[in-house]
Amino acid sequence: MEAHEFIVGHERVIAHFGLWPSFHDAEVFKLSLDRTPGKPAPTLDLHLRGWVMTSEITPEGHYKLHGDAVLHFQFEGISEVHIEGFNGQNVISSLNLELAQAQDKQEQTIIKVELEHCYLFEASFTAQRAQLISITPYAK
Repeated sequence: MEAHEFIVGHERVIAHFGLWPSFHDAEVFKLSLDRTPGKPAPTLDLHLRGWVMTSEITPEGHYKLHGDAVLHFQFEGISEVHIEGFNGQNVISSLNLELAQAQDKQEQTIIKVELEHCYLFEASFTAQRAQLISITPYAK
């Protein structure tokens, strides 16, 4: 299994972009941590603006972006959370995903998520479950 296939709804991302993107130069708009009592496990919501850059040039001289949208992912059962440098833009080099075995439960697969550093901001965490909540076309 590819790591992105761990995310429930990953097929919608592929249908939207035509592939699973690297999220190079994507921008984190929102990170929300929640450990409300009564919930089964702590969650992290990630709102990430992403696209696929084409080789086409716009009349303004920029590369044309395909599928420009804000994706809302929710990760449950999070741990090992590290967030640094959250600021006014939060551009990442890539969204790196890796499957691993939970240290306390050898039979449980977890996902390691890294929002790779580009400028000041970086984050990483692990999660027991992950899902795509929505894809919303980006409107300037």
